Amino acid sequence: MDDYSTKIKLSAEHLIRVVFPEKALELDTLVSSPVLSFSEVSKVRAETRLPTADDIVAHSNNVTSGDDRHNSTSTLNTNTTKKRRTDSTDNANSTPSISTSRTVDVGTPVYVFNGIVPSNPLITILEEKLKPFIFHFLDSIAIIKLWIQLMIPKVEDGNNFGVSIQEDSLAEIRTLETDVTQYLDLTYKYLVSRGELIKKVAKYPHVDDYRRSVQSLDEKQFVSMRFIALELRNHYTSVHDLLMKNLEKIKRPRSVQTHSMY
Repeated sequence: MDDYSTKIKLSAEHLIRVVFPEKALELDTLVSSPVLSFSEVSKVRAETRLPTADDIVAHSNNVTSGDDRHNSTSTLNTNTTKKRRTDSTDNANSTPSISTSRTVDVGTPVYVFNGIVPSNPLITILEEKLKPFIFHFLDSIAIIKLWIQLMIPKVEDGNNFGVSIQEDSLAEIRTLETDVTQYLDLTYKYLVSRGELIKKVAKYPHVDDYRRSVQSLDEKQFVSMRFIALELRNHYTSVHDLLMKNLEKIKRPRSVQTHSMY
């Protein structure tokens, strides 16, 4: 157990002194890069690759006129109106069946989408760049929390100023950990919301607001991803700064008391 504790202490101090400053600088470079620049917002507004109402009407007219042009992503299925006759038989009294007829309309054109609607490519790139930082931060914070916990001495009366610094540092780190965990939820909620809007666009191709809402959601997510990058940079920096300033008190929370002989 002593070897394990020593390993945790060495790993935590290496993270605080070396790794966290490096990660903060990497994120600062990413935030300053063109991929997260606000000038890229216009490029985030990816066009939804689903047919509009005009496309469906034009395709339907082509099918009706015999000029059926199929593309790789969609087909238009039309059925003619058919009349079905059904005979009902009364099995209870074995009387002759009475022939009845009913008309079933099955001729409404239905647009069948055979392709896929891709995710926004720029948002996907940003997610791939930021997720490793999120995972690394959470993994590193778990080690640092354990390290501080191992440094807390047994409970004694008096001389607990260093212990209070340890506890305050631990509370601050836990708060940052909770914030970063929510960044993963933000990505998940964005994907679910976008998928629901895409379903609306496919179901109601004549409503342009649904298409615009997809683009607006992509813009919002881009701003959120930039915010996440900034906050991760700040979290790496603040944890490094907090622990380096109080490193001696965290490692040795109680000073050695000397008793006078007189």
